[in-house]
Amino acid sequence: MKQLSKRIKDLREAKGLSTEELAEEIGFAKSTVWAYESGKKQVSVVHLERLADYFEISVDSLLDRNERTINVDLQNTSFLNDYNLMLDDQPLNQHEIAEAASFIQVKRRMGSYGVATS
Repeated sequence: MKQLSKRIKDLREAKGLSTEELAEEIGFAKSTVWAYESGKKQVSVVHLERLADYFEISVDSLLDRNERTINVDLQNTSFLNDYNLMLDDQPLNQHEIAEAASFIQVKRRMGSYGVATS
């Protein structure tokens, strides 16, 4: 919670706002902003969303969470069974995934000018 408190204060100060101004901007009581920044009060989910929206960042960013990266090998079909790969809101079947992987491999071999580079 200490990190979140500091993050809220840092974001507020970066905008050049006092606790009173931030409270007014987002519709919180001044005491609520103070309590969040001092770590005296836990931030509710609703308030997390409002703070993130106000500062134009994600809730994960507000919580100082890093995005998780998952490395997926498109040629490892047994691994792909654990995921639903989507395109245009429709799941890709194994044949479509294999076709996409082949297309990417060809494009990479051809390089940026359309000439084979091996």
